[in-house]
Amino acid sequence: MISKYFLLAAALFVACSDDSSSTSVNDTPNNNGQNLAESSYTNCIQTIFEFQRTKATSFSENGIAIDSVYWDYGSANNRGNSIYTYKNYWTGTHIDSTYEAELHNGEWAYRTTINTAETKFFHEGNISTLISIKDGISDTVITYFDGDSLATTYTEKGGKETRIYVLKNDTIFNPIETDRIIVMDENDSNTCYDKMHRNGKWFIWDRYEAGIKNGMIALTKTSIEDGVDDKTVTFFMFRHKQQ
Repeated sequence: MISKYFLLAAALFVACSDDSSSTSVNDTPNNNGQNLAESSYTNCIQTIFEFQRTKATSFSENGIAIDSVYWDYGSANNRGNSIYTYKNYWTGTHIDSTYEAELHNGEWAYRTTINTAETKFFHEGNISTLISIKDGISDTVITYFDGDSLATTYTEKGGKETRIYVLKNDTIFNPIETDRIIVMDENDSNTCYDKMHRNGKWFIWDRYEAGIKNGMIALTKTSIEDGVDDKTVTFFMFRHKQQ
């Protein structure tokens, strides 16, 4: 079985052929999220697995796309004092601009960033390639996805990194780095735990909670420090569908 996952990583280095067809999607998504969320996304494992496909890119094909994100860097007893949030504005398949707001030392700061990168997307079989070019510098994200296995290679100016995720029996794991897993709560499919193995025991590192809020897919990740809730982040998403 392990050899299969090494092959997944190797497959990412195979360039798509010249006749690869670009993928189009529906019109610019409705950012209020109405009618775009689906009840299946209350299953945290499935939501987390699909979320891994899109969180690191400013492009969405047939999957979920990030509308906005809300971070609270305080602990459970100190919420609302250190906040960072952003909202993406989509044009077709990519993010056109991002609006950011940050609360620090009692004051808010705001910024709008225009995405000037040129993007190209190719999809052939189980492999998709996203090329982003900005200021003459090219970044490439190659993704292999076959339904239960996901491998992504990021090639940037600083180097290359490959991440592998496998979904099996309500568990997400990395077949190479075996000391960390994400598992579903035995009694609540909305809740999952990111666990790390140390000194012969599994410890909860993060807690995930999935659901639908205001018509959006919502995925909240809460860090756990010494058994107590610490900083938290919520991703609000919608489903982007191909034509």
